[in-house]
Amino acid sequence: MRLYKREDSPKWWVTWNDQNGKRIRRSSGTADRKLAEALAASWVKDDFMEGHFGKKPDLLFSEILLRYAKALKRKNPEYFMDKTRYRIKFLNDRFGDHKVSELTYRAIQDFVDERLETVSSGMALTDVAYIKAAINRARREELTDVVPNFPRIKPSRPRNRWLTHDEEDRLVLAAAPHLKPIIRFAADTGGRRSELLKLDWRYVDLKNRRVTFIQTKNGEDRTVRLCARAYRELMNLGPKDTGPVFTYGGKAFKGFKSSFDKAREKAGIEDFRFHDLRHTFASRLVQGGVPLYNVMHLTGHKSLEMVQRYAHLAPEFQEAAIAVLDNRPNKTNGAPEEGYGHILGTVPFSGNRQNDAKSLKRNGAAWVT
Repeated sequence: MRLYKREDSPKWWVTWNDQNGKRIRRSSGTADRKLAEALAASWVKDDFMEGHFGKKPDLLFSEILLRYAKALKRKNPEYFMDKTRYRIKFLNDRFGDHKVSELTYRAIQDFVDERLETVSSGMALTDVAYIKAAINRARREELTDVVPNFPRIKPSRPRNRWLTHDEEDRLVLAAAPHLKPIIRFAADTGGRRSELLKLDWRYVDLKNRRVTFIQTKNGEDRTVRLCARAYRELMNLGPKDTGPVFTYGGKAFKGFKSSFDKAREKAGIEDFRFHDLRHTFASRLVQGGVPLYNVMHLTGHKSLEMVQRYAHLAPEFQEAAIAVLDNRPNKTNGAPEEGYGHILGTVPFSGNRQNDAKSLKRNGAAWVT
């Protein structure tokens, strides 16, 4: 084992031969020689233990987090640069100098308790999910055998705030001219803020009345058919062959949080964020009778679980449920009226237990004895 410095770096590098005689060179990441020596001794020891006993080295969390971050960036570069890298940097600053074995249940729970003092449970849940995903990826790559237990975090209640048509009219009326089109378009397409900001005319097909959001949050493209109002909004903007669809002063939007908040306050609308326009889109579809499976594809969600929050809005769901109450027992003899109970797939009670048991068995109730 030998320590040395390169001409282009003040940090110490380490070189040694592994158990197979292969030459290894590695940066210690520090200009402190004593610390570099300690790290080098640890690496050589890990290499020996792995070579002779098959024991995986106890890696720094920063090493596996970096590999995980690179994979995320390859999958969706734009979303990574816009969102994910800041979360990765935060986790690296918090746990980068920890070894994976030090990320115990208690260490993660202390981190969660600390986070919940300043952020929502959803944010803390996402942080833990990144840590877990990075470690699981390293395990699949056979870089570590450490699989810590993770505390369970009760997720906060899913947000499902949407605009009524009256609220939307007030919001649009109060909004600045450059904001009006994007508000209406968001409510009519379910586009995320990031998707709308980077929407280019190249991905607008006015002939077939379709718009395609490129490289969305989940890394895939999503095409949405335009309703009449959304189509008019694009026509009013003056279609082009290329360039950003939504602009301010002739240039692409960089952000509009301040102007949106002003419009919301002026309209007297409480507890509403721009992302809630996406909820408005989904809620109106469900209220109009569109099946949840179709809503899932229109919004670009990966699973039905993500759109279950809108299930209670479906008119057929409420009608079927309330219809049960309309099938009341006959007032004259107390027996259920014809059809009572069949909405839920049950069998009416006839008054004869033996016959009822046979009927239940015929209808698939195998638990009847």
